[in-house]
Amino acid sequence: MAVLHDAVLFDLDGTLVDSYGDAEDCWNEWAASVGLGETFDLAPFYGQKRADIIRTLLPHLPQREIEEHAEKVRLAERARVSKVVALPGAARVLAALPPERWAIVTSNDTEVAQARLRSAGLPVPEVIVSADNVVHPKPHPEGFLLGAEKLGFKPASVVGIDDSPIGVTAAKEAGMTVVAVRFRHDVSELQDAHVIADGVDAIQFEVQPDGILLTIDGEQR
Repeated sequence: MAVLHDAVLFDLDGTLVDSYGDAEDCWNEWAASVGLGETFDLAPFYGQKRADIIRTLLPHLPQREIEEHAEKVRLAERARVSKVVALPGAARVLAALPPERWAIVTSNDTEVAQARLRSAGLPVPEVIVSADNVVHPKPHPEGFLLGAEKLGFKPASVVGIDDSPIGVTAAKEAGMTVVAVRFRHDVSELQDAHVIADGVDAIQFEVQPDGILLTIDGEQR
């Protein structure tokens, strides 16, 4: 794959950073505090808003209490970033891109995203589209569309990079070229992407006068 694009929108967790150790610790503690057991399987809920996760698990709670629990987990995740690490290739990939040509589209909130980027030693972009900015989370395309708008480019000229099936769907519904990166999902779950890479370490960016040249080592369909 060798395609010119105007800009790049990255997912964060599972794409640029591995934050799941800290996230799972926070959710395990919360689950234990509400009687859901000592070990909580977060995997089925990747990419969902905290309030939606809690509503699914505790449907009897009124909205006010759901929001209180969601804020408790959010504050725990913001404070706990000691296990967050940059995924291989993330620093190199971001360093290759002009700051005005890339942004992050995450299902998390902005404060947690910033804390994780800093803990991982990665640059914090000027544009972060998070759960704070959208009404509809992934797989809805709202976040990716807003990211392209904030960077000033048409969605069709932007590439979206995500590790999750719902993120792939969101970027594709936004009309972008979609690169799925493998992290915790099987290739079979990422088939809606235009191309699948083993991780951001397999992606090369070269800035040219008329756009960003994207090439992928060992690409899969």
